Amino acid sequence: MVDDRDIFTSLVRIKGNQNYKVVSVKSTKPIEKRLWREFSKVLSRIYASAPINIGDVICRNIMNTGVDIICTKKID
Repeated sequence: MVDDRDIFTSLVRIKGNQNYKVVSVKSTKPIEKRLWREFSKVLSRIYASAPINIGDVICRNIMNTGVDIICTKKID
């Protein structure tokens, strides 16, 4: 049996910084790949506010999976 789970990575739009329009994010746990499209749809509706630090939670318990989406870059 093949494990079809992996860390989900994406981008989220940000407000409050003229130099950056998006910030990279990732899941805190591996997620089934069949859910990735739905996660992308959820994250496309989200705006994060600067300043943002590495590890800040952007979306807690996304789609009731128990997985958080965290920031992977610091934006002042």
